[in-house]
Amino acid sequence: MRSLILDMPNGRALVEELDLATELMMSIPIELVGGEQWQAAFDRQQLAFKAWRSYLLCIAKHPKRDAQCEISKIA
Repeated sequence: MRSLILDMPNGRALVEELDLATELMMSIPIELVGGEQWQAAFDRQQLAFKAWRSYLLCIAKHPKRDAQCEISKIA
């Protein structure tokens, strides 16, 4: 379901990005954990989680979606 606020991101897109970012991070071999590739995947996953969390908090605070929310941007 698309939000009534045009500037607010679609929750489905946010959770899909979170799933993809988590999958990427988990697919990195243990030998590379802590390296550049893993750090980039970790950073992407953290940004996606923050965006998803911001979205959920906004929905909880404004169930009628009549207020603007500051949603973290996904890089």
